[in-house]
Amino acid sequence: MGLCCFYAAQYDMALSCFERALSFGDDTTLADVWYNIGHVGIGIGDLGLAYQAFKISVSHSSNHAESYNNLGVLELRKGNVEQAKSNFAQSSRNSAFLFEPAYNIAYLFYKRGEFSSSFQHVNDALKLFPEHADSLELFKSLKKHFAVM
Repeated sequence: MGLCCFYAAQYDMALSCFERALSFGDDTTLADVWYNIGHVGIGIGDLGLAYQAFKISVSHSSNHAESYNNLGVLELRKGNVEQAKSNFAQSSRNSAFLFEPAYNIAYLFYKRGEFSSSFQHVNDALKLFPEHADSLELFKSLKKHFAVM
């Protein structure tokens, strides 16, 4: 409810929804509440808030794959490549059905010139979501690269 209010620009309602969710949350729901607060941080451009919210989320649930994936993206923005890679890998281990961490690590490897690893991970992403436009584009770029070799 808090995210719906936030995206509808009902900021006062969003805050009260998150406050209620935090006060009534239990161990099974607090990770998701903090994950949603992290999206609010991203939405307002406060990446420090987002980072802290995702960290709190994984402290409530060490299996929260979506939070690990978003932490990886934020670490990558900070230039912490190894930490980003670690977060993407943890996200993939925690949730084999998510295509985002596979794509994100594939893109990271591509940018680092590790085309073989990138190809492996983009294939994993496409197995999970065959129509993902960014994965398809990366796959085409990698095929071109390998054709030239």
